[in-house]
Amino acid sequence: MPDISTIGAVLGSLKTATDIAKFIRESDVSIERAELKLKVADLVSALADVKMELVELQDTFASKEKRIRELEEAFQAKDSLVRRYDAYYRADSEGKPVGVPFCLRCWENDHRQRQLVHDAKEYRIRICTNCGHRYEGRLAGDIQPTNPD
Repeated sequence: MPDISTIGAVLGSLKTATDIAKFIRESDVSIERAELKLKVADLVSALADVKMELVELQDTFASKEKRIRELEEAFQAKDSLVRRYDAYYRADSEGKPVGVPFCLRCWENDHRQRQLVHDAKEYRIRICTNCGHRYEGRLAGDIQPTNPD
């Protein structure tokens, strides 16, 4: 997570690199070759630190953007899911649950739609592949659409 200290570290590294570059630019011909190499090495090190911190910030911002998109999608889908017993389902045109069940825990805690699948060992048990929560199949089964007669 980027916080004030991370941003402060990036800014501190940039200031160090800038100070070293100014020192090199303002130094006269009398600067020793070894001292010049040391300052250039310090400059390269400071710039490498900045690059690593910026990559970390970029990754963090990308993950935050992804989470924001997921939450926006969940907000859009909020009214399209209906709870029935131990699962959520998509709502049909009349607002009744229909189709495959979604994990109750994942939707209520993480706002993510995760379909429940049959357990390979016990067919009457439904399981969430994301969180591993187990549901009794009769309380979280598929719901076929009703045929209007």
